[in-house]
Amino acid sequence: MKKFATLMAIVVVAVFSASVLVAADAPVTVVIKDVQKVKTPVTMPHKAHADRIGNCTECHHKDAAGKEQKCFACHKAEKKGDVVALKDAMHTKCKGCHQKMKDAMKATGPTTCDGCHKK
Repeated sequence: MKKFATLMAIVVVAVFSASVLVAADAPVTVVIKDVQKVKTPVTMPHKAHADRIGNCTECHHKDAAGKEQKCFACHKAEKKGDVVALKDAMHTKCKGCHQKMKDAMKATGPTTCDGCHKK
């Protein structure tokens, strides 16, 4: 039983360390400007999100660790097949996460248009 517990502890530490190392390489900010027609681009504190979430696949859901791409690599201006448009992806994933945290009365990012699209 001690061997199993030791092995599990090693696995947990390895998985946690890998996510911390990947988050350490995350860019400080990311500007999402690929499809805006009316609203201003969104500047996202990417490293803060990576550090807080600790799991890149939470947002980069199709990419292998260390091989994360920009959202626009898959999500284009218009929906294509099963892949939702970038605007819809951002509003569902980002704004949705912020709203869940707000509903749980936790500190979070903006949930309004002007909160992300600064004038």
